[in-house]
Amino acid sequence: MRGGVCIKDLKLIALDLDGTLLRKDKTVGSATKRLLQDLQKRGVLITIATGRMYHFSQHVQDLLGFPLNFICTDGAYLRPASADRPVLQTIGPPLVKAVLYTLQEALDALYLVSNDRIFTHASTFNPEIKSWGYALSQSDFSTLEALEQVEQMIIIEQAPKARGIFKALKTALPGLPLEMSPSLRPGYNQLVIRPPGVDKGSGLCHMAEALGISISSTIAFGDWLNALPLFQTAGLAIAPANAVPEVKAQAGIVSSLSNDQDFIAFEIEKLLAERKFIA
Repeated sequence: MRGGVCIKDLKLIALDLDGTLLRKDKTVGSATKRLLQDLQKRGVLITIATGRMYHFSQHVQDLLGFPLNFICTDGAYLRPASADRPVLQTIGPPLVKAVLYTLQEALDALYLVSNDRIFTHASTFNPEIKSWGYALSQSDFSTLEALEQVEQMIIIEQAPKARGIFKALKTALPGLPLEMSPSLRPGYNQLVIRPPGVDKGSGLCHMAEALGISISSTIAFGDWLNALPLFQTAGLAIAPANAVPEVKAQAGIVSSLSNDQDFIAFEIEKLLAERKFIA
């Protein structure tokens, strides 16, 4: 859908990585790369908005050839291009400890994201965790200083067990900000606990404020469920043809092209040609 799209002055583009900016082979299409380079030279701020951790995202700067702003860990880790250090949103230590206490019998399924690293009780890592990041360390959690600064808690388990853990956590901790969704690994679900009120949408708001721009001057691209808060926040939301139905339903524009077909370049060039915004 394209009706009513009008951004007078484009200032920031927020891009999800997997399934959006990155193709299946984890590269960036040549047309998209050229267009983003051109927009960056014109002063448009290019921002990554991803569920990945920073250490697993920053190489995209090399793929595109210029510095980027980063919204990582679904909004809990913010790093403007000009910043020397990140701004972190964390889960309160009492809540972290309450979750650990409730999960005493399922600690091997739990991963803590802290200071751009992942800590786990398990001796064997679930391979799915590497879709978030690869800086993994084993810990028994008992003396971990990182408990004082946890940006995200992730539980990956077989679907029936995951549903049981979800119910147990919700029963013991009724106000817990807990989400459950299918994992990319067949037969598994993932549960994610974030700081209250933190998601890609809040991350975009904080980033726009830090960079001194209006949220109405932003365009967001995404394909997966964690893009929904981003789409509800940005001035304009654009989804690729490969996006899940829930994301397409919230998009201002649903492209006929996929992430493997340079849909980002196609849609922006079309908007420019239609004079829907100035960049």
